[in-house]
Amino acid sequence: MQIGKLGTLVRLLTTTGGFEERSSIKMSSLLVDPKTKDPLFRQIEETHDSLGKCYGTILDAGTGGHSLKWLVTLPNVEKILAVSADLKSGEGKGANELRYLLNEERGDQLIETSWCSSSKDKKIEPSSINTILCDYLLGSLDGFTPYEQDLLFSEMKSLLKPNGILHVVGLNPVYTLLTQSSYMSLTQGQRLVVDVARLRDACILLAGHRPYREFPIHWVTRQLERDGFSLIHQPKQYTVLWKLSNIKIQLDVARRKLDYFQDVHLAGAMRARINNLETKAKVLGQGSGIPYGYDYVLSAQLSPGCNTEQII
Repeated sequence: MQIGKLGTLVRLLTTTGGFEERSSIKMSSLLVDPKTKDPLFRQIEETHDSLGKCYGTILDAGTGGHSLKWLVTLPNVEKILAVSADLKSGEGKGANELRYLLNEERGDQLIETSWCSSSKDKKIEPSSINTILCDYLLGSLDGFTPYEQDLLFSEMKSLLKPNGILHVVGLNPVYTLLTQSSYMSLTQGQRLVVDVARLRDACILLAGHRPYREFPIHWVTRQLERDGFSLIHQPKQYTVLWKLSNIKIQLDVARRKLDYFQDVHLAGAMRARINNLETKAKVLGQGSGIPYGYDYVLSAQLSPGCNTEQII
């Protein structure tokens, strides 16, 4: 796998329970019952519930197994359109394996297409969507349409109906905003998390592949406002807990890239570094996990009088 949905790997509080028990949903509420355990998705439910806005037609713009299992539990949904740039690998493959959860009779679809690309075959009608979910989508775009992320919200805007809602879920960059002094002020465990992320991305690059690139809240907010959106509430942040199992997943990604290296001596040195960090992780990553960094949720609507025509 050349690229992977990193956010899913570190989002430890996952949505569980009630995926297949649709009869347990309270249709008088916009909240899922039993309660969604993923706090980011639960925040989105609470936003709709507080506004009294049904989900209507939902676009899962960067679908995966995790988001798809949550979406099918939501009440008051007209239909779900789930989009992936690649249904054969990564998160797209996970969604493809769960396509049986979709209700094709009401119009649910799993669609393979790319955002921010020159392709005109988008397969989704303009101004046809009530709710858009961009779940770690920004970070993944660097693997498919790099340097085009600033066009994403404009494209989403063209698909929204008037008063539609856009939800952006993301991971604050793990290390790219760190100075050397701020790095040195971290705990041993937090420095381990940063070292692992840096090593993983270095191995991906040396293998000739593209790592994902996450964006911070202030960048996302600026782009939303530029494209005519207003935040419904202040961004919500959720601390990430890095458990040993999650750290090992990152190191395994790095390890799988070594076979693509052109220099066997460099590959050997990187393998030794991977093994060294794994040994440290077995000591520092025990227990409930290492708290470092955060996931975030931003929910936005088009500002009054904003033209929904695509501007790119």
